[in-house]
Amino acid sequence: MYYVMHNTYFCIVVVKERNYIPNNTITPPCMKSFIKILTIIGLVSFAMKTKAQVAPKITGTVIRTDKSPVEFATVILLNAKDSSLVKGAIATIEGKYEFDKVAPGKYLVAGYHAGMPKVFGLPFQWTAQKGLSLDAITLVEKAQQLNAVEVVAKRPFIEQHADKLVVNVESSIVGPGGTAMDVLEKSPSILVDKDDNISLKGKSGVIIMIDGKITNMSSQDLAQLLRSMPSSNLDQIELISNPSAKYDAAGNAGIINLKLKKNKNYGANGNINLSGGMGIYPKVNTGINLNYRNKNVNLYGSYNYSFRQNYQDLHIDRAGTEGDHPIRFDQRTRMSKVSRFQSFKAGADYFIGKNHTVGFMVDGFIRNLNIDNKAVSYIGDNVVVDSVLRTIAYNKPTGDRFNYNLNYRGKLDTLGREINVDIDYSKHRADVTSLFHAAVWDGNEKAITGADTTRSMQPSDIRLKSAKIDYVHPLKDGSKFELGVKSSFVTSDNNAVFDSLKQSDWKVDLNRTNHFIYKENINAAYINYIRQIKKWGIQAGLRAEQTNIETSSYAVKNTFADTSYINLFPSLAVSWNANENNQLAVSYSRRLRRPNYDQLNPFEFYLDRYTKEAGNPYLKPQYSNNFELTHTFRKFLTSSIGYAHTNNTIMRIVEPDIDPATGDTTFVRYKVMNVDNRDNFSLNISAQVPFTKWWSAFVTTSLYYNHYKTFVGKQLVDRGSAGFYGQIQNSFDLPKHFSLQLSYNYISPQIADEGLFRMSAMHGVDFGVRKQVLDKKGTLSLNVQDVFNTRKFRGTYELENQHLEINNKWESRVITLSFSYRFGNMNVKESRKRKGGAEEEQSRL
Repeated sequence: MYYVMHNTYFCIVVVKERNYIPNNTITPPCMKSFIKILTIIGLVSFAMKTKAQVAPKITGTVIRTDKSPVEFATVILLNAKDSSLVKGAIATIEGKYEFDKVAPGKYLVAGYHAGMPKVFGLPFQWTAQKGLSLDAITLVEKAQQLNAVEVVAKRPFIEQHADKLVVNVESSIVGPGGTAMDVLEKSPSILVDKDDNISLKGKSGVIIMIDGKITNMSSQDLAQLLRSMPSSNLDQIELISNPSAKYDAAGNAGIINLKLKKNKNYGANGNINLSGGMGIYPKVNTGINLNYRNKNVNLYGSYNYSFRQNYQDLHIDRAGTEGDHPIRFDQRTRMSKVSRFQSFKAGADYFIGKNHTVGFMVDGFIRNLNIDNKAVSYIGDNVVVDSVLRTIAYNKPTGDRFNYNLNYRGKLDTLGREINVDIDYSKHRADVTSLFHAAVWDGNEKAITGADTTRSMQPSDIRLKSAKIDYVHPLKDGSKFELGVKSSFVTSDNNAVFDSLKQSDWKVDLNRTNHFIYKENINAAYINYIRQIKKWGIQAGLRAEQTNIETSSYAVKNTFADTSYINLFPSLAVSWNANENNQLAVSYSRRLRRPNYDQLNPFEFYLDRYTKEAGNPYLKPQYSNNFELTHTFRKFLTSSIGYAHTNNTIMRIVEPDIDPATGDTTFVRYKVMNVDNRDNFSLNISAQVPFTKWWSAFVTTSLYYNHYKTFVGKQLVDRGSAGFYGQIQNSFDLPKHFSLQLSYNYISPQIADEGLFRMSAMHGVDFGVRKQVLDKKGTLSLNVQDVFNTRKFRGTYELENQHLEINNKWESRVITLSFSYRFGNMNVKESRKRKGGAEEEQSRL
């Protein structure tokens, strides 16, 4: 994805971000390759730098009327005779520029920047014998005063590029005081579901980035972050349906990149956020962000804390047969969860001259959960209940993650050649302790006919190592090549010990106790080409990835074969600006999605005696081929047609199971599996509709068709269905800095992407009101989610010999009051955004 580089001494108008892949234990041969590459590039950089120091240069500065520098202004060198272009340069953060290797002659320079008209300097004679320092170029902000109203250029709400769709937040309908989540939910073809999972154009598995860095958070934690982030902090949202070869091949649904505003000047600033909500249970979220910058160093840090208590009511009605006899389970579960989540980030960038930057960053989180499940299952035939199973389960997952990133960025010359290096190390610890008690009563619930108590300890330790190099090489015709290499290594050590209470003694349960180790090494290289030819834009690339996997289990019954394979991932995007009102783009990419590490873990977790969940160490990556045609009309109406074919789709599916000890066939298992084939067709239309000056709406609709084909056990599952999603978001700008929002969304009946359930329709209304306070530095907001408490999931599923009906109601109606305040110098340039080398691996934790 593209973003403006703002924190070192170089800015190419757009520079592509990089992507990632998994870790393990770095082996000497691989490290030797990296050392060789780094040495060669370092020598080239040093040689060029040495040569550049000897040659005389033309230098100067670009300033504003108040003498402050114009960061990253464009400066061009022209022939004085005919004003033909000789060279171009980008000014540093201090407004300085230079030209080298210029033949003797008579020249002049001109400078310009966004919102500032071009200014020409005086002609001068250049002898190329010694350096020449020119007078400063002074740029003036472009604005007109019409009856005391300032009119400045405004970017269009939507911009279509060859490989992405860009939403300019400042031109959206979200008024001051909105949040990043508000803007995201209003962006074309984006859907946020009941569990805060974000999908793009009807496809789940989308990767969320902030300034090119993967967030590496759960969907709930990410939602909290976005809802606490003021929309005023956002500059653009990039929707990349088919990412280029520069990105890791992971992420079959594409990438959403949230670009924060890049501020200016030196000094310190920060912001604080505090919100409290109440549904049935309370919710609290608070955080602080700090940033300090001077000429040589940038220091930054943030801390966030959230407390959330919520519930979920799950009702499963399961009817089937046991032998020749009908049997029915009426299962009712109340799940209560209390979560405490702390996240933090701290880092520093040191600017070595104007061309080199070295940075270090550490981020992580600490998590504590308490999950209590109380379930009652009425068991019998279709008429009489002959037994009642009562289950109580206490689960306490705890864990933390620490990630360390060392990075370097070097500008090799004024033409735009650039190198970026990232080295990452991350460790993730998780520990789950559980206590499970189940008792069976007779049909009248008077006599206990059986009981069992089980406890478990399931520690997990995951280590990630990654190193990557990215290089940008511009050409004279304005095009550029991007090249890069990466190696990553992962070791996941999972140990599970289950004990059963037998009379008064605890005995190890050998059927469920296991020690599973997973190792993964991925080596990747890519090349990408980008060019703009008048109205046409093109991006073409190829990425190669080699994957090596080792798995082992200490349980005798579970042994797994090691695997190794190589894949190629091509990408192509072409855009055409037909005229001022119409933009077209077509794109293709091959992508994959690797299983999360917990999905590969074969351990089983019991919801009750007859229902359990399980991972799958035999999971394969899923591969998808994605095609899309996009049309933008008058930069407000966007429509797209897409098709994706996926092999080995990863999803959780209910399948029949057998108790290995008793042979009981009434078990069901919710297991992560590979679905053989999935086809997705989509039509997406979105538009911004201004009804009046104070009332506008954003309408988005998606019509799609999904078809799945696979075997569950011995049964062929061949299902397909059309689906529809629609949303209208109304925004009202009211007097005295008040704004109001009212939205409605609807999801039609369809086959759910998770679990292949045939789901019923879902819909809901959301309401919010905001007011700017304290000289517009503060925002006070009141929001009500699911005003009429209508959102719930209902679905059915057919097994070989069983029929399931599921009703799931969660705490969807929540009232939240929030306050945010910005302090300090609002023009301080924000910290340099880094996208470390282990992002894709961390997102799979």
